[in-house]
Amino acid sequence: MSSSGAGKAGVPVARPIAALLRPIAARTFLRPSKPLPARKAAFVIRRDDGLTIEWKPLTRLDAADCGRIRDLSARALQANVFYEPEYLLAARSLAVAEGAGVLLVGSAGRLIGALAGRVEGLAHGRPVPTFVAWELPYAPLSVPLVDRGAADAAVGVFLNELPRLPGSPRVALFRLMDRGGAFAPVLADRLYSRMKRPHTLDPHRRAALIPGQADPLEGVSQKRLKELRRQRARLSELGALARETVTSEGIDAAVAAYLSLEAAGWKGRIGAAAKVTGAGSFVAKAVVGLAREGKARVDFLKLDGKPIAATILLFSDNRAWFWKTAYDENYARFSPGVLLALELTETLGRDRSIVLVDSCAVADHPMIDHLWRGRIELADWIVPLADARGATLALAAEKFRRAALRPLKSLRNRLRG
Repeated sequence: MSSSGAGKAGVPVARPIAALLRPIAARTFLRPSKPLPARKAAFVIRRDDGLTIEWKPLTRLDAADCGRIRDLSARALQANVFYEPEYLLAARSLAVAEGAGVLLVGSAGRLIGALAGRVEGLAHGRPVPTFVAWELPYAPLSVPLVDRGAADAAVGVFLNELPRLPGSPRVALFRLMDRGGAFAPVLADRLYSRMKRPHTLDPHRRAALIPGQADPLEGVSQKRLKELRRQRARLSELGALARETVTSEGIDAAVAAYLSLEAAGWKGRIGAAAKVTGAGSFVAKAVVGLAREGKARVDFLKLDGKPIAATILLFSDNRAWFWKTAYDENYARFSPGVLLALELTETLGRDRSIVLVDSCAVADHPMIDHLWRGRIELADWIVPLADARGATLALAAEKFRRAALRPLKSLRNRLRG
């Protein structure tokens, strides 16, 4: 489902926030910074211990880089589909990815770590130069890739090398860190060994499906199931009802159908649909590229061959992401989106090759929370890279930013109805 970071409302107020924070930065002698243009930001460091550290702007990722990242993804301590090369390459077209790159850590001829993001400063309302880990409106997870056999070493390099990036970040911000995942404890332990700790903001829980249960629908109340089956029966009276799954063959047309369905609904009305915002080409390129690797698919619920609900599922290693969903509001009284989600819950819930399906939804989502009882513990982490003073100011500034954005987010949610 659309991520909790989708369609961020913070853009319109970025300049006022920056203006308010500029004198604070001046008084605390912290140098403002902007992401450097990609052409000025690439560099390679070869260390005496055999490690190779390379900062590669997204715009400069080549076939060799993609091959190495794809190989690392298969060995990762914790999977993250938003680090798959097909996703990274597609994201280069987004304005919010400007200035972003990947810190690549190599050892013995292969990667052991990949951390994507960009350095932000006062232009983004940050008085402390901050490395913002991979944060896109469509990527609701910032966990980087580290080799499961060399995770501690990779994280140590991240912490050592981030301050050397152009812009000299003094803290790192990991939005939507999976606190219960395998990566978070490694990062926390590395910080504790340096007498530091992550600062936590906005802890919350996100719905997830945990396959392997005897009955994938056991978390759904009998009353709810009875009502959904009644709605499906009524919908079937209007025509032939069928579910269709599209993988590699026909994926281009399937993504186009999804984007049109999304644009025709409430997201289109408020200007948040990918096709309306200009992100449609990104979504299409990412899904088509991942599908050709067997890592994406589009599912439809069709009535007489016409899509009335659709979802995009993404896959990496043993995890899946219920990335995006849309439905035809002309059939809203039959809950077609919920009916499709219910069918997918049954099939995915019995798939033994998957250990977790991330809903990508906001906390307390009115639909998916009632279908999936599993939960992912998430929070935003501010990680000190230098002295405690910078982390303290960065934390205060981030709280201020969020307080300023809260009314706009409330307005956005009201518009969504």
